[in-house]
Formats: sequence, C-alpha cells, structure tokens
Amino acid sequence: MRSRVFLSVALIPLVMVLLRGGNGGVDIIVKLRNGHSVRELSENYGTRKAGYLANRGIWLIHVDDSTNGQAVLHKIQKEPAVEDAEIDRRVKLTSARLANVSPELVQDMMALLDGQTMTSFNGTTVLKAYAEQRAMTVIGADQVRKISTGAGTRVAYIDTGVDPMHHALRPWLEPGVDVVNDRSASELDGLSQDMMSLLDQDMMSLLDQDMMSLLDHKLIFLLNRSLASILNSAAGSCAFPPAFGHGTLVAGTIHVVAPDARLVPIKAFDAYGYTTMFNLIESVYKAIDLDVDVLNMSFSTMENSDIFRKSLDTAKEEGIAIVASAGNDARDGNGLYPAAYPSVFGIAATDLNDRLASFSNYGTGVSATAPGAYVISTLPGGKYAAVWGTSFSAPVVSGAMALLASNRGHGKSSATLVINTADSIDALNPGYEKKLGKGRINVRQALRIR
Repeated sequence: MRSRVFLSVALIPLVMVLLRGGNGGVDIIVKLRNGHSVRELSENYGTRKAGYLANRGIWLIHVDDSTNGQAVLHKIQKEPAVEDAEIDRRVKLTSARLANVSPELVQDMMALLDGQTMTSFNGTTVLKAYAEQRAMTVIGADQVRKISTGAGTRVAYIDTGVDPMHHALRPWLEPGVDVVNDRSASELDGLSQDMMSLLDQDMMSLLDQDMMSLLDHKLIFLLNRSLASILNSAAGSCAFPPAFGHGTLVAGTIHVVAPDARLVPIKAFDAYGYTTMFNLIESVYKAIDLDVDVLNMSFSTMENSDIFRKSLDTAKEEGIAIVASAGNDARDGNGLYPAAYPSVFGIAATDLNDRLASFSNYGTGVSATAPGAYVISTLPGGKYAAVWGTSFSAPVVSGAMALLASNRGHGKSSATLVINTADSIDALNPGYEKKLGKGRINVRQALRIR
C-alpha cells in the first residue's frame, strides 16, 4: 500500500489572553466553600448563572454590565462563601514566532525519509517514516516495545480534538468529551461537505509554487506553512479554521510512543483556536472523572489562574501525571502556565542531536526535554506531517509516562521516574546548564533495560 504524504512545519501555539464579555458583560469563575449556594451571589449582586462544574463547587456567573465587572469581582472575592473568584478569560491559540529552522538542514533531514512507503505498526498500516522515526530511537521507545506498549493506560489531552477516522489512531481512540459545544471531540465536526471532500483529495493537487520538492515528489515539505493555509490555498470558497489539525497531531505523537495506550481527546479549543479559562478548568476535572493516567496540555499562557492551578493540583493528588509544553518563544519560560505550576511537568524541545531547539523555551519551569523537532505525526484526512514545537515534545513525554505506567504501575511514581532517569544534555548545550531540567528523557533507562 502506498500513500502520498504532506509534510509541513507546525509550531506550538502561543496562548493570548483576552477579557471575555465585552459589551455583552463579564463572566466570573467562582469557587464556593462547602455548604454555600451561588444563589446568595445572584441575590446580592444581580448576577446570573452561566455554567457549573457538577460536584466541584465551581460556577460561572455573568455580570451584564462589563464596565462594572471588576468592581463586582472585588466584592465577590470578599464574600465569606467564596474560596476563589476571578474573571473568566478568553484564550486564543495563535501561531508563535516562526521557528528558526534552516531550509538546508530540513532538506538534509527530509532526504533521509521515504514519504510514500507504508508499513505494519501495532496491527495497522501506517507511514513507515512515522512508525520508524528517529525521535523514537533517540528516547529509546522503539527498543522497549517488547517490554511495554502502554497497554492498560489512558492518556487524555486538552486540545482541538481529533480526526476519529484516522486509520493510525482509530482503534485506540475513546470518544472523549467536547467542553466547547457539548457535541463531539472530532476535529471534523462542523466542516462543510466541500471541506471534507478536499481532505480526501490527493494532497499533491493542493500544493502551490512555493513548495520544496524532495525525492522526486515522494515527500513534500512546506516551510512555515500550516495545514489550514495549505488547504485554503486550493479551497476556493472553503476556509479551513486556523487551528484545524493540531489535536490530531498531538494524538499521533502520543500514539507513536505508546501504541497501545488509549487516547482520550478533550476538546477545549475550537477549530478557530478559541477557548476560555473556565473551559480549561472543566477539562481538567473531566480528565479526573474519566480516570486517566496521563494528561497532556500542548499550550501555554501567561495568565496565572488560581482555580486552574488548584484543579491541576487535584488531578495530581488523584494520581494523574500532568505534562505541558514549555513554550515556543526561545526564552526563559518562567511564568508561562501550566508548565510552570508545581504539579505539572514542563517539557522543552530538543533536536535529534540533543541540542535545545532554536525555538524552545527553557528555565526553571522545565522538568525535562524530548524531541520536538523533526517529529512526524498524524494529520486529519489520514495524512501525516513533520512538526516542530514544544507542542510535540510534551506528548512524547506523555507517551513515555504511559509506557512506564503500563509496566510499573499507575501513579505519579512512574511519571517521576521518566523525568529522573533522563540523560543530562547540559554538556551539549553550553549556556543552558541547569535550564533543561533533568535532561532528555530515556525510556530504556526508565524501564531499566540494558
């Protein structure tokens, strides 16, 4: 079986935070103390209920007058019934600055890959370059599959959803949840028939003149292009949403590391890249309710939410290993959340030679690193892509933690072992000593395989 493959650079999104409400009012997230009702706030401040997390005492209340939102918030925060209160924030996924990726280096790397040949992988037929990619050799995942494949574990990820029909992922996908519209976790949900038809087309017909052609068109690599931008260049009246495909990329990265782990998509970002802090908080509690072993979050924000942090603390107390991307700004990532929270393992990106990727953040919020350059993953429509960004180093680590949980038992001790057995790479990264956590993860070492 042969299949043409589209390869593009995909960068970790940088989360921009905006006030929610505008002229339509302001939403406030409120966590009540036990024994109190939100009705007290409604009576005192004229607010109305806009959302509720069952059995968590967390409410979303609406203030009609946005100009009075901060004043109402300050009063609510002083109420004896209130444990925490904060303005709900609108969160948008936008492309971070472009990674400083050398086209010559990319060309050399891609020349080593066959973008058409398929192979058998864990009972399915997938792109050989995906199943046998170097990133798996770097962390030792390809050498431990007789010991652990992640069987019996469940990995949730908060993102834009998934392509539930992708042949590489479908057997291991659970339905997941959609906290955006309470419908489907599918990234295809809401696409027009024209868009669906376009996804089914041979990607070779969609490429424009700025492509890089390698290996006689067996492999196509488009520098600094998103899936949506490529599809839209040939879509005519179609307009694919800008965040389309990100969740499927994250799912495919987890799967290639831990091929028998169950994948649990939690759709919190819509296809246009929007969500709210309340949605993120709800997503964490959904992961707890779904009893997952690992929670992956391939996003970052400068907004520090106490209620979000406490939800993650609760998840950790429940034995969930929590992984987040460190950010894609080539700077110290201290103060970027959720990676900087104590309950979260923040992951930076390295290349295939254990050097810090040119775009990756570093610093005290980093627990470890993993390959986040030249990672090959799944795209909607049964396709594949080469991706760059800490969005993809994080799910490499999430998959590794599933391998350990399957072999050594669930809980935070297995997750910590993945971090603590990492190989130090400080010597290869002068100037970044003690800024890359424990180093690049090594699954062989974590599983004590000689």
